[in-house]
Amino acid sequence: MKMIFLRFLLATAFGTLMNLPVLASPDLANGKTIDQQKCYSCHAKKSGFGNGDMIYTRSDSKVKSLANLKKMVALCNTELRLDLFPEDEADVTAFLNQQFYKFKP
Repeated sequence: MKMIFLRFLLATAFGTLMNLPVLASPDLANGKTIDQQKCYSCHAKKSGFGNGDMIYTRSDSKVKSLANLKKMVALCNTELRLDLFPEDEADVTAFLNQQFYKFKP
């Protein structure tokens, strides 16, 4: 009886571990590529000056924290139907934070 319980316990623990998300480091190169391919041109139009980076560095930026930056990236992805996976959103967020915002994690 103890052996059956032990097998059940191990199977349950293994199944739980297999379903946990993998905590991977963001891929900054992927974030940069996505920013250049899917974000820059739209932001360049919005800035009115043809420079997409101006959106990130403007003085009246709506982004005031890392959590807010994550929300803005997710909003752009959803509203503009960019078809980014959650890990792509994380990569873009990490790239923008490293390149422009410098928020502490």
